[in-house]
Amino acid sequence: MSNLNRGIIYFLVLSFNFGCASFPKKREPSSRINLTNIQQLNGKYSLREIYSGPTKDTASAWNFSESDLGHYPTFFDELNNGMFVKQLKTDASNSYTFTLNILNSKRIEINYFKDDCIINQNTIRYKFKDDGYFYLKNRNFKIKGIPYVLGGFFYKRNRITLNKDNNLLFETSEFMSVGMFLLRVAPFSKMKYEKIYQRLE
Repeated sequence: MSNLNRGIIYFLVLSFNFGCASFPKKREPSSRINLTNIQQLNGKYSLREIYSGPTKDTASAWNFSESDLGHYPTFFDELNNGMFVKQLKTDASNSYTFTLNILNSKRIEINYFKDDCIINQNTIRYKFKDDGYFYLKNRNFKIKGIPYVLGGFFYKRNRITLNKDNNLLFETSEFMSVGMFLLRVAPFSKMKYEKIYQRLE
């Protein structure tokens, strides 16, 4: 197989993976976030969700979704899941929260608290689409090992908005594909789910 053909196949595989990580279509949020009302996202929220459930793509016939199955127990873990990032340890004797603070038209600051002390922080780029969601542009594409030989691709997309109760609605779409030899694609897991984080302030 020529290098050109390998490149074409490689591109098609990547396109397939990214398409599988798309969000459900035709889902209208109850609260539409845009540049004029983005400050409504500012506030303090519970670090653990009060609801978690799978979402479905009504526009796709090929649809199999799962909830997060405990992979990401906190909001911090949802956004910080790199190969060398440890999960945030929590215990029942302390209160854990996070705050959102819109810095400007491109960046948002997220502070994580144990009781009243900051224990971690993210500054993440974001963008808007015309669907009422706020898309986080954090590092969400990972390669482990040698893709489709002894490894695979991991792609995770996140978006947020507010629900009718003014709580934070978080949606994610994640596709993990591990491989075999000769670029044979072996889908391992596909997750599309939503979580609700309670607004505290």
